[in-house]
Amino acid sequence: MNRTTSILLTVLVIILLASGCGGSGGGSGRYTLPGEIPTGGGGSGTGTGTGTTGETDPDALLLSAWEDFKFGAYSSAISKFNQVLTISNITDSQKSDAYNGIGWSQTKSAGVESGYSSFSQAASTQNESKVGLAAALIQRGEKSGFATAITQLEAVGLGNPSFVFTSTHPIGVSNAEAHAMLAFCYFWRGNVGDEDLARAQINVARTTDASNDSAVGHIYKTLKEMGLSGI
Repeated sequence: MNRTTSILLTVLVIILLASGCGGSGGGSGRYTLPGEIPTGGGGSGTGTGTGTTGETDPDALLLSAWEDFKFGAYSSAISKFNQVLTISNITDSQKSDAYNGIGWSQTKSAGVESGYSSFSQAASTQNESKVGLAAALIQRGEKSGFATAITQLEAVGLGNPSFVFTSTHPIGVSNAEAHAMLAFCYFWRGNVGDEDLARAQINVARTTDASNDSAVGHIYKTLKEMGLSGI
């Protein structure tokens, strides 16, 4: 397998990781919505989030939206997150949480790059959005994007191999996966010392996820095939 093919396959793994289709971090991809879970609280809820619920309490809407997200009702979740953004007196924290929710709902339903704009709106305060934005940049496969992805992941705290990433919401990205993403970005950036940084990141990821079939396992295998030693 040549270097380019390895990169493309690993980017695909990261896309799957961030869309919750193969990760072990709390999300398990798209769910069939149970019949007893309402899809819009009386609203229609569409793929672009155009339905409304009539609710005006932003905290209640956010809680309801994340419940919809949890059960895979992504259109309904987007609708409610968007409704939060129409409330005139929301706090910056509520606004940021709504954009974060839109980003991850878009990621789950249409792929991680679809969440890029929303993640960008929330990344200054939301670690989950920093991770989402990094994944979207990785998907683009541009070297400048890898450097920015590193900035985002380091801002979460992941630059320290002992840092443990935990998500507030079931976005489907584990601590091991986040460190593995950063390992791949370091190796691909290729600055002086980046191989050492990549080695430290992937080794710590493998201490908690040693499976050969997981997203971490595939990134580990690709890094080895691309020539990273000592792992």
